[in-house]
Amino acid sequence: MSRILEAYLENELALKRYLRRFIRSREAADDLAQEAFLRAFAAESGRVIEAPKAFLFKVARNLALNELARQSAMAIEPLGDFEGQEVLEDSSQAAVDDVVDSRERIRLLAQAIAALPRQCAKVFILRKMQGMSQKEIAGRLNISVRTVENHVALGLSRCRAYMRAHGGAVEEGRGNSRRPEQVPTVLIKAKKAE
Repeated sequence: MSRILEAYLENELALKRYLRRFIRSREAADDLAQEAFLRAFAAESGRVIEAPKAFLFKVARNLALNELARQSAMAIEPLGDFEGQEVLEDSSQAAVDDVVDSRERIRLLAQAIAALPRQCAKVFILRKMQGMSQKEIAGRLNISVRTVENHVALGLSRCRAYMRAHGGAVEEGRGNSRRPEQVPTVLIKAKKAE
């Protein structure tokens, strides 16, 4: 199992509490936590991360600061210390189920990407998680744009199939509407490069 994935699963609640210090919205903090995981996971594919927990929190902090910079036109008040509070203040079963579903989708996505051929996984991560354009990826990896397109298509197809086979193709958001033909939006949250 990926060291970043292990660090995320062990520290998910602490990471979300940490992000809530920066971001007011629980949903935005949850989204940033997932994006931090995806970026850290993508970075891990290119090198060994010696301190995965610290790296994950650093990525989360940078994402939160970027988000605050985007919101700089609005007045931002301090949120106080959330150290002793649980992220799930609403203890309803639906909220707990959402967290469990989210963690399972992230675990399945990481496993699906890890199962891709090496070059395909590199291209897929650069395109879908780091938001690089196909032309940038082609130049970086010294391959043709058409090869990049093929790798992205293969990655999407195999990730969809893996998620569908393992029951993880649940559309993000509230409710429990299963649409197996959909890729979880976890795959699509990266910035659009084009």
